Amino acid sequence: MKRVVVAIYTDPDFYPPTINAILNLAGHFDEVVVVSRNNSKTDFPFPQNVSLRKTGKCISVADAEKKGVGYKIISFTQFVLKLLSNAANRKTSLLIIYDPFPLLAFSLIRKFIPRRIKTWYHNHDMPDSSLTRKYTIGGYAAVKEHATMRYIDYFSLPSQDRLAFYSNWQRPANYFYIPNYPSLQVYTERPERSKQTDTCRIIFQGAIGEGHALEEIIELLTEKIENRSLQLIVKGPVREPYKQKLTQLAVAAGVLERLTWIGIGPYAELPQLTSSCDIGTAIYMGKDNISRTLGTASNKIYEYAASGLPVILYDDSPFTRYLQEYKWTFFTNGSKDDLRDTIATILKEIDDAGKQAFTDFSNGLNFEKAFLSSLNTVLKAIGED
Repeated sequence: MKRVVVAIYTDPDFYPPTINAILNLAGHFDEVVVVSRNNSKTDFPFPQNVSLRKTGKCISVADAEKKGVGYKIISFTQFVLKLLSNAANRKTSLLIIYDPFPLLAFSLIRKFIPRRIKTWYHNHDMPDSSLTRKYTIGGYAAVKEHATMRYIDYFSLPSQDRLAFYSNWQRPANYFYIPNYPSLQVYTERPERSKQTDTCRIIFQGAIGEGHALEEIIELLTEKIENRSLQLIVKGPVREPYKQKLTQLAVAAGVLERLTWIGIGPYAELPQLTSSCDIGTAIYMGKDNISRTLGTASNKIYEYAASGLPVILYDDSPFTRYLQEYKWTFFTNGSKDDLRDTIATILKEIDDAGKQAFTDFSNGLNFEKAFLSSLNTVLKAIGED
């Protein structure tokens, strides 16, 4: 019986690339066991051979972060023990580890796991040990990441640019580049676009904060562009002070009714929301290492494309390098005036751009294209296909 164990510390429903991996693993293994904490009240509708084994009572990520050190130690210990009991199972042939927390857990239990079990480490977002708090589990996990990787068989990243930060990995044949593209199993067909209305719906989905030109877009909500009013939909987690800042900006401009907040929700419902919009925005103006390497690591860019939306991007090399060749990408410097011009250009080309976006997703910018070749390499190594 072919069995793979997937370890991710935060509930997988918050990590679309991991959801996509699980969906594809389900087609190649008899059993897929996912070990995580319990952070979501709803679960993605995985195939029947996928088993979710969560630890602890359901608690949101935000509430878990507010808990004291005692709770966090107990929570991590529960995760370590759950991972050990599942990974050490005699039927397990592959262990896939997502991000530093599970990698730290693996370092604590690796001597109890049969050596025949292959291990694969994938990092969603690089930890920056200089920014993590000392004497915390997260800080220790970030510090230990590179040292623990010497016990890993395979390593993968969503951005080729990030490999430069992992000079410790000296086995190029066992490294995989897996961009954060959406899955053909989630975005199954191009949604029918509704007839053009007098409102253009612009969506930003993901962690909401500074550096995404949301303030400038709100200022534009007072205007009509190409005879269409604008509406901004912001979907994802947001800290209350920043939410209040944007809300007050909308009130002052008299456009509060044109600003829509949608909180964290099931990933399975996201395609319907995204396809109800007209333009996706994925402007990242940050200068940190993660922001500077998001060309293929920002899943929202490609989820917009999979939903048939043209996309507004920041006019900077991390994005132009990978995306300027596509007819559905439009670049801005983030200023109000330039955003106005960019939106006007999109609205003139919106039908053709949207069709081409879905075509490019279907023909290559999908998770299966990137992931399955890597998986086949691993399957051959463990003698399973």
